Parts: sequence; structure tokens; C-alpha cells
Amino acid sequence: MLHKTPFPHRYQQWAFTIAEFILRPVLWSFSEIVSIFIPTTKERANIVKHYATNLLLLPLYISILTCLIVPAIVAFLLRCFLHLVRNSYVLSVKGTDGQLYDSKKKTYNVTTMNICLMPEFLSRFNNLSHTKQRAQIIGQRIIADQIQTENIANGTKQFGDIQTNFSEIDFMCIQEGWDRDHNKRLVKELHKLYPWIIYDVGDTSLFNNYFIFNSGLMFVSKYEILHACFKTYSNSCKQCLFSGKGLLMVKVLLGKLEGKSKVGYIFNTHLQAYQGETPIIQKQLDEVLLWTEEFRTLTSDQRDSVTFDILCGDFNFDNISPGDQCLSDHKLFSMYIDPARKSAGQDHEWTVGTEMRQGCFWEEEISSPEGLKRALENPVMRRRYILDADVEVATLSNLVYNAHPKTGDVDQRCDGKRRIDYILYNKEMDIEIRQYSFVTRLAELTDHIPVSMTFNTSQW
Repeated sequence: MLHKTPFPHRYQQWAFTIAEFILRPVLWSFSEIVSIFIPTTKERANIVKHYATNLLLLPLYISILTCLIVPAIVAFLLRCFLHLVRNSYVLSVKGTDGQLYDSKKKTYNVTTMNICLMPEFLSRFNNLSHTKQRAQIIGQRIIADQIQTENIANGTKQFGDIQTNFSEIDFMCIQEGWDRDHNKRLVKELHKLYPWIIYDVGDTSLFNNYFIFNSGLMFVSKYEILHACFKTYSNSCKQCLFSGKGLLMVKVLLGKLEGKSKVGYIFNTHLQAYQGETPIIQKQLDEVLLWTEEFRTLTSDQRDSVTFDILCGDFNFDNISPGDQCLSDHKLFSMYIDPARKSAGQDHEWTVGTEMRQGCFWEEEISSPEGLKRALENPVMRRRYILDADVEVATLSNLVYNAHPKTGDVDQRCDGKRRIDYILYNKEMDIEIRQYSFVTRLAELTDHIPVSMTFNTSQW
């Protein structure tokens, strides 16, 4: 069963909407107050102007917060209770009238992107700001590229490259879409071309995420979604205790011919961040293998012709760092193939890192897609803006606060090579990778480099 509404009953949705309406101004004012005292590096360049502009509004924010705090507490408790019966995702469907499937199509594209849509004050901890505007601009840039692009199948490309624009995207796997209001802005933009969108994904409870954030996962598709399921990871630690990270599993219909259905499986995930010495990700990867197999079994149909099986997401570890070696050797990589790596511990020469140095985020050189592309192509510049794949222990301190750019000779193997955003495919699927790209289109909008993969299928 697909969940097209947040709640099983309409009265539950009404109650939740009322609770959110009461909570929204309190949460907004709290976020704005805290945000004043977390300026981005761009704002610090003119810190007097930043405080002169924003401190004038501080009395207004405090007034809203104090006046509505009591009803907000009641609304929060109601919201927590309703979350216990809320569906684990919402499937939004628009613009499907008269849509025809091209059963002969053999080329598809999957793109994964971490977009960091959190409440404003939390985004600022990542040196990002104006989350409301970023959500809309991200959607606009994606749609603009889809309108202008030509199908990559009609052109000639090298296998791995860096692109300033998105190719024609059939499926998007999105991470860190944590703010419900900002997500709706993004969904509205993406619905201009994408009929099927799963968002607001996650199971919320006291023992799962303390009623704070859901999984942040989204799935966007040009093709009909037949089945969907979400499961929350059993283990997490540190800041991830407040977000219900897990695995979003989707089966899509690609076409029908002579009584058979051409289908594909796509899995989207976001693994533990900054796990340190605690072996959380290993356990989460074990669950990925278990749950993907269960989902394929539960949704299988003898009339299906399975065309592809793709696993995407922000894995929060790379294939090169010595501290991530046990993860690179995980048995998941004996079932799913990573086109960007030669072997465990070694990536192809054309790969680049996807986790940006947050402290350098607002520098002029990478303020545009073209500038960010130039930086990724230049080893010296790349290591200034992208984290190195030499991590011994993945902690917040090592990867954010003390992640200073190197000087001196470039180590081509690991400098600027921390690649944590993955697109993998099941080795049992007969597909041919046409293009694997790192895309700079979202420069200044997120602290990750989106990854895009175009592939041919042999089915039909």
C-alpha cells in the first residue's frame, strides 16, 4: 500500500495541521534568534552590518517566542502523539494524466544529492544560510537543466567527468531534506516535471529520534512508483540520535509489454555521520543488505522483468581513508558495484571528493558552477575546497572544526578525494555505465557535490 496522505484519517491531519500552525512561529522565532549569533563566513566579512541588521529584529523574535510559548508546548505534545500514527512517508502524485511509457527506452539516469535543508540555525552550523530560498533555487536549477538538456544517449561522452549542469534525470535520491516547510517548496518546483515524489520520510517517536527530525530522505521520479517502504536503522549515535535515519526502498514501473512489467529497484539512504570509534555504519550496512533483499522478495511478481537495482545515498565514509578501510571491505560491496572505485582502498584517477570543507564554502572562486568545476579539476584548488581522503577517525572535530586546507605538494591519491556520496548497482543486473559525473550545478546551495550516473539496460 502506498501512502498518499500523512495520516490514515483526515481528522488526524487536521489536528496535526493546527499543531504545526501554532508551533511554526515559535520555532521560526527561536531559529532566527539563534541564527543571529551563528554568522556564516561570508557574513563575518562584514560582521558589523550583519549584527546591525539583525539585532534590530531581536525584540520582535523574543516577543513572539514568549507570547506563544505556552500554547506551543501544548501543540508540541499533540504533535508528538500524532506522530505515533503518522505514515512513514508521503507520496505526492501530480501531472500523470495521459502519460505514456516508452517500453523501448534503455537509457536511464539516477542522481543523488545531499541538499542540507535544515532549520536555518542548524544550516548555519554547516556554514549555509537562507534555507527557504535555497530550497526553491535548488528546484529551479534542476528543472531549468531538465528543460534545456539533451538526452545524453544522443551524445558522445567520456566515462567519468565533472559537469556544470545536470544531465537528463529520471530518478533523484535526496538526503537531508529535514525541514518540512522547505521540502514543500522544493517539491512544488520539482513537480513541474516529475509526477511522483516521496518526501517527509521517517518514523518519529521518543525512542527513535526524540520527536525531532525524520530521515531527511526524498525520492523523485518520472516513472510510476509501484511500491515503497522505509525502515529506520536500529543503531545510531551522537547527533544522529535526533534524526531517524534509515533506508527508503522503492520499486518503479518503467513500462509494460505483452503482459510483462518492466521494473526497477532504487534504494536511498543516509548513514551515520562522524561515528568516531563507535562501529555504527557497519551495522547499518548489514541492515541495508538485509532490508533490500526482503523488499525485493516481498514486492516480486512473476510478470516482472527487473531492469536495474540501484543503491544511492550519503554513506559518510570514503573508499580511500585508512579509518574507513573496514567499511570499504564490507560485504555490501561484493553485491553492489561502485563504478568509481578500482578496488577496496583505491578509486579511479578521475574521481573527486564530494564532501566540501565548510570553512571555505563562501570563497569567490567556487561561487558559481563553472568556478567550482575549475576547482575540482585542479588538484591544488580541489584540496582547498574538498576534504582529503586521509581520515583516521571520522569525528566532527577532524572533518569540520580542524579540517584546514593543506599546503605544499599534492598527494594525488587522497587530497580532495573524500568521496562519500555513492551510486552503486547490483552486480546481478546486466547494465552498462555510460556516464558517471560529479555535478557542480548546486554551487553555494549545498556542501556536497551531487553525483549522477547514466546507464544502459539490456532488458527489452
